[in-house]
Amino acid sequence: MHGGKQDIPSTVDVPHTHRPGRHCGSSAIRDLLEFHGLNLTEAFCFGLGAGLGITYVEIPDTATPFIVHVRSMGFEERVFSTLGVPFRWETWQDKSAAADALDNHLEAGRPALLLTDIYHLPYFKSSTHFPGHAIVAWKHARDKMSVLVSDTERPGLIEVPHSKLSEARFSLSPPFIHHGSLFAPEYIDVQVSAEKVRNAILNNAQSLKQGNQKKGIEALTTWKQDLPRWKAFEKWPWLLRFAYQVIEKRGTGGSGFRAMYSEFLDESSGILPEIKNMGLVVLMRRSATAWSYLADCLREGSESETFPEKKIGEAIEYVREAELRYVNAALEL
Repeated sequence: MHGGKQDIPSTVDVPHTHRPGRHCGSSAIRDLLEFHGLNLTEAFCFGLGAGLGITYVEIPDTATPFIVHVRSMGFEERVFSTLGVPFRWETWQDKSAAADALDNHLEAGRPALLLTDIYHLPYFKSSTHFPGHAIVAWKHARDKMSVLVSDTERPGLIEVPHSKLSEARFSLSPPFIHHGSLFAPEYIDVQVSAEKVRNAILNNAQSLKQGNQKKGIEALTTWKQDLPRWKAFEKWPWLLRFAYQVIEKRGTGGSGFRAMYSEFLDESSGILPEIKNMGLVVLMRRSATAWSYLADCLREGSESETFPEKKIGEAIEYVREAELRYVNAALEL
């Protein structure tokens, strides 16, 4: 075993609460909260974490030197802080120590939220690094050589060898850098309030508007201005295809998470009627439509013989205008 451990105590039979979801972080947190007695929808968890984001990342000398992330950074922490749950990622520099700590939590009957790189998770069979992927570790397999985890849309629990899980928990690829990040609370005893919902909506709107050239709505302008560099990249079809996947396919629930956030707003209007009265649900759905249109342009562009710079630029501007309309309205909540 790792870390010099020869034995692990008898496996604790922890009942899992996993149900297939759309996004890794929001479905994992929903499962963990439900295990501790707080039943929320996945969309509601996503909204409580102020999950909407726009981050423009450059990673030179890689297959995808330009990446646009459409979810906020630090989402997982914010769900718990918004609810009033004390939160701290446990981190380590040593992989063996991180694995031993996970063993201890599981044997104490505490499911753990983990951040991982899908490249190292065997069931993904991925040739591309994609860190920051949240899963829940529930218990050891009976042979004690694997951990049973749950992951987004996959039903039931999946066995992952200790060695692979240890590798997956560490990443130095920006913007999702994690050193064995683990959160395994002993208990959670909180309630949702209208004030918590309002704060989550305001915080998300503020973070989108008060960004910089690489973060928030302003990052869309940077992306648009950078399209000539995308065009000059030798493998630009894959660059466009990957950007399409990040918006529409890779665990976003479609439309760059905006469709799921629309559901959160719609559900929240039962607590805060002014959400619907102010038209926030409609504005967010329009933003979702804009993101899906941009994703379609990227997908079609990836199948074209020439780089459609003008069409993609116009689609990015369409998204920027829709995001601004929503954000300006939400800040009046």
